[in-house]
Amino acid sequence: MARLCGYANGGGGLVHAEAAFLRRAASRFLIADPPESRNGIANWLNDQGHRTALGGLWRGETLARTLSNPRMAGLDSDGEPIEGFGETVLTPDEFLRLLRIFTDGATAAAAPRVAYEYLATQGIADCGSCGYDMSGARVNADAGPGYRCLPPTQTRKSCGKVRMNADRLESALAEEVLADILRPGVHEKLLRLQLDAAKEVVRLRAHVEGAEERFATLKSMRKSMLPQAYKAAEAATRDDLKACQARIRFLEQITSVPIADVHEIVAWWMSAPRASQRALVHLAVTKVHVLPSGGGRGHDPHGRIRIEWRTGLS
Repeated sequence: MARLCGYANGGGGLVHAEAAFLRRAASRFLIADPPESRNGIANWLNDQGHRTALGGLWRGETLARTLSNPRMAGLDSDGEPIEGFGETVLTPDEFLRLLRIFTDGATAAAAPRVAYEYLATQGIADCGSCGYDMSGARVNADAGPGYRCLPPTQTRKSCGKVRMNADRLESALAEEVLADILRPGVHEKLLRLQLDAAKEVVRLRAHVEGAEERFATLKSMRKSMLPQAYKAAEAATRDDLKACQARIRFLEQITSVPIADVHEIVAWWMSAPRASQRALVHLAVTKVHVLPSGGGRGHDPHGRIRIEWRTGLS
């Protein structure tokens, strides 16, 4: 059975660092009116670097379940004090107040929001400090969409220090991309890149259409191959097909952007689907570096981004 966060073992004995942040989390439920959302407080804990007893990220449900455990207040399952339990994370009064909050649904999840479709994810934007890709995320359940460099882990050497609101980053990026396209000479280069993408789509479609024949040829050789070699060749052929199909979908977005008439691009952008806007950004830039807010860059979103334009542009 997993250790209860805040305690060294089932019989008590505080882990003081964990008890401290659990008390702060409980106070955010108890003091605010109406109480903060479960997910909002869980995200706050994660942002502060606090983790569950198993080392995982906090979720609203996990936090509520932890604070609803009667041992948080040194009580048994019947609500009676456990003899000799020692110091507790919560007082019995705090525990009962939290139970009422959770039971009454005062912190129930808000109505589902329409999912936000980010413009500069999928490898477009990275952290200007550590180079890791930026992720679309909200600081808490009530915050607007934003970009963040994820906190570091054992396998991810990101810095977790750079954030930027989505409306600021995306507006600045769109302005710079559209302005660059309107500069003399750039439009023609984009048209050539789009033509190259269209040619690649034709080549990849032919490659996909030949997949059935490649699988049939491979199957005919099965008896002459070692089982492990056949499985590896079959997996590689299947992975190649999936990669080609994904590449075609991406390139088709680029080829569908109506950039033949440069003067219509701005009007098109205002009503274009997000996938098509992202395709135009992919066509124009290789990477958008999101810089920290220091150095006087905080108030001007253009000062927070540095764009690497595709070869031959800008």
